[in-house]
Amino acid sequence: MKKYLLATLCCLLTLGASAQKYVGGDISMLKKFIDEGAVYKDKDGNTVEPYAFMKAQGWNSMRVRLFVDPTKATDNEKKEGVIQDLEYVKALGKAIKDAGFSFMLDFHYSDTWTDPGKHATPSAWSSMTVAQLTQQMYDYTKSCLEELVSAGATPDFIQVGNEITTGLLWNTGKVNSDGTDTSTGSMKNLAGYLASGISAINDVFKNAGSKPKIIIHTELHYSEVLPNFYANLAKYPDVKYDIIGLSYYPDYHGTLTALNSLLNTFETTYPDKQIMIVETGYGFEWSLPEPKTQYKNQYPISEEGQRTFAQKLVEMLNKHDKVTGLYWWYPEYTLNNIVFKNGNEDWSKNFTSGYWNAALFHYKTGKALAALYELKNFNTSSGVNAVKADSKADEAWYTLDGRKLTGTPTVKGIYIHQGKKAVVR
Repeated sequence: MKKYLLATLCCLLTLGASAQKYVGGDISMLKKFIDEGAVYKDKDGNTVEPYAFMKAQGWNSMRVRLFVDPTKATDNEKKEGVIQDLEYVKALGKAIKDAGFSFMLDFHYSDTWTDPGKHATPSAWSSMTVAQLTQQMYDYTKSCLEELVSAGATPDFIQVGNEITTGLLWNTGKVNSDGTDTSTGSMKNLAGYLASGISAINDVFKNAGSKPKIIIHTELHYSEVLPNFYANLAKYPDVKYDIIGLSYYPDYHGTLTALNSLLNTFETTYPDKQIMIVETGYGFEWSLPEPKTQYKNQYPISEEGQRTFAQKLVEMLNKHDKVTGLYWWYPEYTLNNIVFKNGNEDWSKNFTSGYWNAALFHYKTGKALAALYELKNFNTSSGVNAVKADSKADEAWYTLDGRKLTGTPTVKGIYIHQGKKAVVR
């Protein structure tokens, strides 16, 4: 009988927090796609188990969004991916933690999509005053986190709002992109809402051994005034956070040179903060919808162009010591074995609309695209130092490229078992 040695990761957990880097994706739809029967493959067409496969590519962290009551979203919004209620997120979060990834929770504080153009107050909260909304932020955040912890889905990072460049809980929490007041909302209100959510996080984890890192997440549609947003937020000392989170899509937010300049500004102005790119993406067959700027000359709209963008982004981010996170948005999208089966196309399941242009698996074949393999170069430690030593995983064995074996391997080599690398001798 072959002997195998489980290579425990405890010693790697002693690395300094400043050296830890996180790479992965927002996989908020992965559970739904798996439930619908999606089949994922590596670049050579071998069927893989997605969690083990992505871990084998150096990924060590996953992000998931949470809506207050997505049943209130429109049918089209649901088809776009507005389905993540608390029960869904508990199940997906637990799967992420059990697979050995760190878990980033993205509170939207809305029933549907939020971004700089929309931050609708949840329908159940719509008649509340500013004081009542402030209390509701605390109560809702605390209740969700307590349930997630009980379900084995404890977040390691928490976004208090999604792309809050123009505030949240409109209209009272609406601000301009530079953090100044609008006719209906104010930075004072926004800061009160954020502080209340942060207070809930602190209370839930006050007796825990460690507390999740708190992220304030904005995006770059007016990148020239974005530093002013954080400067105005800094006037409210109760808004205590750890990480500046940014969305960066070149189609909407400009060149890598512009992003590099902004990162320099943040690193100089906020030396106590880490920075994470919590959303990014680039198309491999079509541009993203309604792009502000085209970069086809630099990054052709092709699999190779998408890979080149990922490569150049990683190279630039690696020059910034304060940038500790990189997450691709919606990498898991594929219609392989859902819409596209045995050469046929069947949309009868009707749970998704159209195509997501910047996935990292091909929508027809389920094959991993070249850009997926580039992201590991951001995490030079290949991801193993982010795995929790006490994390639980299934009993199956996987090859390093994510293929599930039928039993204990009989061939010498390195495998993944129970969330750890295992050497079979």
